[in-house]
Amino acid sequence: MDRLAYPRKRAVQACKICRRRRTKCDNQQPACTSCTDLQIECVYEEKDKSTFDAASCAILQRLDGLEDLIRSGNSGDIAGHHQSTEQVSTPRNQESPALASPALERTDASTLCRINIESVLSWPVFADLNLNEHLDLRYLLQSSVSTIEIPPLSITPDFEVERDLLDRFFQDVHIYNPVLEVEKVEEYSRHARFNGLSLDAQSCLLLLALSLGSVYAVQKTPGSESSLNIHDSAALREADGFFFAAQKRMGVLLCSSGLVEAQCFFLAGVYLMARLRPIEAWKMFVQALACCQGFPMKRSSDNSQSVEELQLQESIYWTCFKSELELRLELNVANNNAWDLTYPEFFPTPPKGLKAKNEAVWYFYLAEIALRRLSNRILIYIYQHKSSQPSSVSLADAIPNFEQQAEEWLATLPPALNLSSAANVLDGPNNEHAALRFILDGHLIDCYEMMYWPFLVSLIHGTLFGDLQSPSFAQKGIITCIQRIHKNEGGFYKRHHGTWLMIRSCTRSALVLVAVFRAGLDSLLPPDWEEAVRKVIRMLRYWREEAKDVPDRLDLLERLMKYTRLQ
Repeated sequence: MDRLAYPRKRAVQACKICRRRRTKCDNQQPACTSCTDLQIECVYEEKDKSTFDAASCAILQRLDGLEDLIRSGNSGDIAGHHQSTEQVSTPRNQESPALASPALERTDASTLCRINIESVLSWPVFADLNLNEHLDLRYLLQSSVSTIEIPPLSITPDFEVERDLLDRFFQDVHIYNPVLEVEKVEEYSRHARFNGLSLDAQSCLLLLALSLGSVYAVQKTPGSESSLNIHDSAALREADGFFFAAQKRMGVLLCSSGLVEAQCFFLAGVYLMARLRPIEAWKMFVQALACCQGFPMKRSSDNSQSVEELQLQESIYWTCFKSELELRLELNVANNNAWDLTYPEFFPTPPKGLKAKNEAVWYFYLAEIALRRLSNRILIYIYQHKSSQPSSVSLADAIPNFEQQAEEWLATLPPALNLSSAANVLDGPNNEHAALRFILDGHLIDCYEMMYWPFLVSLIHGTLFGDLQSPSFAQKGIITCIQRIHKNEGGFYKRHHGTWLMIRSCTRSALVLVAVFRAGLDSLLPPDWEEAVRKVIRMLRYWREEAKDVPDRLDLLERLMKYTRLQ
């Protein structure tokens, strides 16, 4: 081979930052382009004096090209990659839809937004830890089901409905999901008091209300570092007994699609979520949603249905949709493009004669629905966007529009639901609606995380867009992770419908912070990021007895933080 055909090249060496991030470095001096864009110090180690012959250089260049092709071909397998790797096919020459248009709200096909722990753990920045065995969430969750022992509940003719449990159900469960008529439940209670429980939907619903009242009555005791003492408490055994009795009646409900049946399956899902059993809960929400498919979604003029019944149908439909979608996105229960983020077109109608004390509850319910709609628009737009094709609105231009929509949502909240920090303390005095504000604040953080996620992932992967706003959005994504942990801290040790989802989202935020550090971007982290991660570790220690995915994630975070401190 003619050596002159391949002029000798000196092997180049990436800067320290690019090497830690496992990204290609262009070796510009005194700072590479990547470090210049991120506005961080670029440091080169002393260059290796060895050289390759000309043929080797040519081979390496070919391998670089092949590697790029392989990466681009498999980018869809790298969960959580930036938006160019996960897209929805759109007709060629079609303009991007307006950011608030129904086209974004009711798309025919959309892919899953992989914003979850398993996606983060699959990032190349964690490749050296060989975490493949930790990526099967469903295996972790299902492996813990067989350990659950369900105590029987003795149903006798003199069975008495415990009034305090029913009151707690109305106070701690129904207030966040107003899908029942309180008067109806009271009627079911009176019937059971005089006639005993039957094998019908009404008795099933009453038993589920009692089970939820019992499980919500048990909360963290001061100084407790584990939920084990609560997990084995008499109150939770009683709750499981009520639920087991309700389960015996659910088989009858499978052949019906009425309003009460949908309410029963939904409440069963809420109970299973409070017991940190998300896969079983998702199945219940799916069944509840299936019951709702038989409801007429348009008001008829023949007055065949009462206004109250139509209002309840709208409410349960929306509530089942939100709950099923939250878990579907988190559990990743499908591996194709059959994901549907389409939601009902209507808003539930407030009941007539709404009492003043219930106005905030109904506003909360509608505000939560509005945030779910906004989050779906964000997800659909981000994954319809194609950076390689001309678009009327670029991704970087779209995010300020979504930020504005979030600000407008905040401006429409009534004073009772104001999300200012002073009004958002869960355990503060005279804070009647603090829990409602706490939930809305958490959903708002979800929306901001979705907005900034593509930029944050691209930052860590070393593929950040060239737009000047992109580093700013990535930085906002890091700040959102910190805010999520701090704002959720007040609910770290409370058992409720969203406990498992809160554990997941805060753990994900902690892992993202660690990923930023491992990518060599620690200059972008706030000073208190390690303390935020340690707060999540303490939370995971508390819930480690509840489901097997919790101790698994606890072990991972503890290992990562130990490794971080040794660096």
